[in-house]
Order: sequence, then C-alpha cells, then structure tokens
Amino acid sequence: MVNGFLVRPGIGKGARCIHSLSIPLRALLFVAALVSATLDQPAAGGAAGDIANQPVSGSLEELAGGIEHEHPLAAFELSKRLWEAGRKDEAVFFFYLGQLRFRAHLLANPNGDPTGGRALFDALMSTMGPPINQYAFGDIPALLATIDRVIAWDDGHADDYAPRKAREEVKSGLKKMRDDVVARQDEIRRTRSENGLPNRSP
Repeated sequence: MVNGFLVRPGIGKGARCIHSLSIPLRALLFVAALVSATLDQPAAGGAAGDIANQPVSGSLEELAGGIEHEHPLAAFELSKRLWEAGRKDEAVFFFYLGQLRFRAHLLANPNGDPTGGRALFDALMSTMGPPINQYAFGDIPALLATIDRVIAWDDGHADDYAPRKAREEVKSGLKKMRDDVVARQDEIRRTRSENGLPNRSP
C-alpha cells in the first residue's frame, strides 16, 4: 500500500482492497442501499457534515456533469450505476476519482468522527473495490490510462470538499501506485493467470 492506495489490488481470487472497520448502523444501511441493484437512488451527500442523507438523482450524464461540486460520495454512486449499466471502464474512472477525492476530504479533516466518513469510506471500498479492481487490473494499459485521466481531471476541476494541498498529497500516492503497477505488470498478469483471472491485454 502506498499512501493509502493499494499497489496490487484485484490480482487474486477473492481479493479485498481494504479491511472493513467497525461500521455504525447508518453507514451499514447506506452501503446496503448502495450495492443493492433494486434501489435506484441510494443516499449520497450534499454537505460536508451530512454525507448520507441527500439523494443523488438524475441521469448518468447529469450526475457526471455536476460531479465537480458534489461530495466525493457522488462519484461512488455514479461508478455503481455505470457498473450496473455495463459501462465498466467508465465505472473504474469514477471509482478511482471517488477514492482520490474522498481520501483528500478525510485527510483535510483528520479530527472527523471515525465512525462517520471514515467508516463509510472503508465500507464503500470493501464492497465496491474487489469487483472493480479485479476488472481494472485485467487490462493494465487501460488502468494506467485511467489513473492518468483521474489525475488530469482532478487537476482541472475544483473541489468543494478538500483543499488543493490535501488533493496533491493523495495524488502523490496515486502516482506512486501507478509507478508500482508499471514496475510489476508482468507479475500482476502472471498472478492473475495463475488464479484463473483473465488478462484482457498482452
């Protein structure tokens, strides 16, 4: 793990990207709603101190168009909806964008309630992370390009929930993760093959 980002997630059978911590009832209920295919509009945040009480509505395009000013939770919501729609590469992008911005938000608020935002982030990572990472690491060139797009997107867009200093620190970790993937790509492909996972690129 580099600065919070895992360097080789999703390369083994049943890989988990982060260990779950103790999660309060509200966060558990929210995550259950987030991953439920029968719920169209799980809760998402509109205010920094109240991140699980406001619904995210609208089409995928509308949500993507306004994501810049939403709480990072909205990027996870968009990732989930894109994944369910079969738009997996776009889902990977917004999953990593959500990670970057949520990590920066938590870094900028170190004294926040650990059973609130932190527990919710950990729960999202443990539920959404394994399938998305397992898919993403099946095409390393595409993954590297996605990471570069996430960094470039964040560079060019405002963030209402984290200052630039926190975002730059988190992006430094993401860049180190990218470099590690480049250095270990042959090992990652080999390990995936040994575990029966497909490699979609040579």
